[in-house]
Amino acid sequence: MGATLVGEHVRWRRTTRDNRQQDRRNLYADCLVSFRRAHEAMRLAADEEHASPQARAARIRQVHQASGCDEARERLILTATNEVVTAIDASYTSLRKIREVLASGATVPTPDYQAARQAHRDATEAARNVLRRDLNSLDI
Repeated sequence: MGATLVGEHVRWRRTTRDNRQQDRRNLYADCLVSFRRAHEAMRLAADEEHASPQARAARIRQVHQASGCDEARERLILTATNEVVTAIDASYTSLRKIREVLASGATVPTPDYQAARQAHRDATEAARNVLRRDLNSLDI
């Protein structure tokens, strides 16, 4: 009977760990994908014809808001470690910088956009590394 209880406890721990890891993996992927969608939508909106610079800025902000990246970030923040939150916030902040650069009239080939895009790329890559480390820590 004791061996059965130990075996059940080991299986329960493994299942709990696996479920936790899968939940985090999904949460992290959803957040990063929403950031990517927001970026692409803002680039497309910046290329559209607009009646005025104000209409262009409003459209870019609208597609950012509709992307779901704010919600995905909030879901992650509720459950993630401080290190993960810091990394995701850096990526999110750099995405918002892209939003503001595009809303101010920059286009894809401009140096302002290219600099903001590179900063976002770097911040997102750093976040991916933190997320991978966090997921790997659950393997133990």
